[in-house]
Amino acid sequence: MNEMEKSQGAYHDDMQTWGFSFKVENILLRLEEIPVMMKLKNRSEKEVEPMKITVLGNNSTTVTQGGACSSYLLEVEGRKILLDMGNGSIFNLKKRVKLSEIDAIILTHHHFDHLSDLFLFRYEREGQKYMGEEVAPMDLYTPEMPKWLHESLMKNDLFRLHVIMENTRVSIGNLSAEFIEVLHLLETYAVRCTYDGKVFTYSADTGVCDGIHEAARDADLFLCEASYGSYEPYRMKHHLHGKEAGEIARKCGVKKLLLTHLPETHLEQLLQEAKAIHGDTEISEILGTYEV
Repeated sequence: MNEMEKSQGAYHDDMQTWGFSFKVENILLRLEEIPVMMKLKNRSEKEVEPMKITVLGNNSTTVTQGGACSSYLLEVEGRKILLDMGNGSIFNLKKRVKLSEIDAIILTHHHFDHLSDLFLFRYEREGQKYMGEEVAPMDLYTPEMPKWLHESLMKNDLFRLHVIMENTRVSIGNLSAEFIEVLHLLETYAVRCTYDGKVFTYSADTGVCDGIHEAARDADLFLCEASYGSYEPYRMKHHLHGKEAGEIARKCGVKKLLLTHLPETHLEQLLQEAKAIHGDTEISEILGTYEV
């Protein structure tokens, strides 16, 4: 036995003495696995659930048969946030979640096709409270309410009121929501949500204005109103037609354009108008869920 073999034998004996019995090859194998294990660990730490937006209503002021007006469920980090509650939308909401699971409600403005079902929401929570259930106040983000609306909604501590204004920013968990005023018949805010480097923008009701361009900038998903087509004989400064929605999306570098606040008829024509300008465009579907 040469000196090298003697040395290795002595080393092996020492390891057995101390309770270590393994081969050098196994040590090398484990060392080779460390970088792979670290990569898997880092990857799992970085993976996060995307924002999910479920359309609960996408009709404009006229509700179609089986339809509902504007309302959208935003889910992120296990939280559930409602954007508007137009007429008919609460029935679709209940198909997805319990009312008690909602964490916050955002009203973009105070037209009834965007808030009427909030009254039904309040009535149900009020009834639960009267029956002895514990009903904690829910965060409600809204432009300043007129007196009649405030008196109707802010009863019995069902909501915790947060008044939004131009460039108001709020954090809900790691979600950042910015409110940007847009052109409409009364005070109205687009909502720009940022989470994990992704941007989701909801136009609310708007015409062409600086605010909607600011809100839509570089959005990964732009949920934008398209109340009528450019083929219609009339024009509305406080609403967008399909072509204008497409133009805003293209100009602002939007990745995906999702049309909402839709008219009753000519949807395919409206879609093609927008799609001709911004290729990645779809008509939103009620109860459809879209990831960001």
